[in-house]
Amino acid sequence: MFKKISLALVGLLPVSAMAAVDVSAEVASLTTDGTAAITAIGGALIGLAGIAVVYKWAKGMLFS
Repeated sequence: MFKKISLALVGLLPVSAMAAVDVSAEVASLTTDGTAAITAIGGALIGLAGIAVVYKWAKGMLFS
């Protein structure tokens, strides 16, 4: 019952009372930090894959 009453009261409020919260700065910060983190992790994985390939090649050259 309280939900119906509160929804009815919200409909009576002016639009200025329900102003949107500006979160664009926070979203931009998370996007920038997230992109940097994903780039760093991707670079590390590619580097580890390169090391594994070189190790496998060197092992094959020495012990075959």
